[in-house]
Amino acid sequence: MSQQRMNVQAPIERLLAERWSTRAFDPDRPVNSEQLASCLEAARWAPSCFGAEPWSYIVADRFTDAAPWQQVVEGLTPKNQLWAKHAPVLIIAVSEPIFSHNGNPNRWAKYDTGQSIICLCLQAEALGLVSHQMGGFDPDSLKANLGIPETLHVMSVTALGYAGQTASLDADFQPMETAARTRKPLSDIVHAGRWGETYQPPASAGWEARYQETTIEQLPWFYAELDDDIQQSLDTLHLTSGSALDLGCGPGTQALSLAKRGFVVTASDVSWTAIESARKLAVAEQADITFHVDNVLNSALNQQFDLIIDRGVFHCFPESNDQQAYLDTVGRLLPAGGILLLKCFHKDETCEMGPPGRYDEADIRRFFADDFELIEARSTRFGSPSCADSPMALFCVLKRLT
Repeated sequence: MSQQRMNVQAPIERLLAERWSTRAFDPDRPVNSEQLASCLEAARWAPSCFGAEPWSYIVADRFTDAAPWQQVVEGLTPKNQLWAKHAPVLIIAVSEPIFSHNGNPNRWAKYDTGQSIICLCLQAEALGLVSHQMGGFDPDSLKANLGIPETLHVMSVTALGYAGQTASLDADFQPMETAARTRKPLSDIVHAGRWGETYQPPASAGWEARYQETTIEQLPWFYAELDDDIQQSLDTLHLTSGSALDLGCGPGTQALSLAKRGFVVTASDVSWTAIESARKLAVAEQADITFHVDNVLNSALNQQFDLIIDRGVFHCFPESNDQQAYLDTVGRLLPAGGILLLKCFHKDETCEMGPPGRYDEADIRRFFADDFELIEARSTRFGSPSCADSPMALFCVLKRLT
């Protein structure tokens, strides 16, 4: 899969997570008859109202019968023709609007045909194929050229085949193949109990999804060594030992680096998959680190630490009540004189992707004013400071007062 799902809010089955509508098909690789039959069989077993199965399909395979395949291509909109002409198989979905058992209109026919098509597409994904459903076509042309009865509804044309090279696409399509995949948040499309009542999924589920779907090295916040800003501050403050908490440890690279520097390290994260990955890293490196699955907004940690590092947690909380919960937890876990090293997205970072919280020095002073002294705040970047493409960050050194 060349695209990543961004801002995911809960784990889902791999087939659902990895399915996406590519436009890049390998024109030289046919879909064998057994695979094609499996996709159509999956479509056949979809649910339908009264078991009416209102769908029918026309399969046009360029490698077995090029003439109808060419007629389907010619029935597509010009823009769809540019890329669909490389797909070896084009499948037309047709819907019967009348119940066969009583002759009444079937108002669920289109809905059920859609269910059948997604079954086909998911089966294709399971077989290592790719698919792309299209609504851009001339139904009258397809009916006339392929003999589809006038009473039926032409619902979609689905391209099926193997993934091809993005570079082979028209230049207008190439950015679509590499752009991050996004969806409306659940709060926009789900109502709790009644219309207008906002539904909010647990934030921890979204983090779990990211760690289940994405290899550690591909995570945007992955950094193999100790963060340069953290290292610089430890050196400046002459911090070489003591107890340390890596808050939101993720892959565990920062916790490991702290352990190697002589700290007694505890690491926490809301994702159990992240914790397991971090634990495996610690075992491989023979590092003694204590790990906890824990949510900073409702933390069960009950010991204090000389040092807490937060490399990307606080900026996940744009709401004031969550910010206060974070402050309560950090305040409880740090004794007087304890140090918090905080790295978050800078307010000047304009990238749409990334955390919802963006802060400047004035924000940090206001948030932490009651119980912390801001020793230092400096503009920096996530990732390598020398990389101009890395997101702008704010790094802060805060000391617990009371």
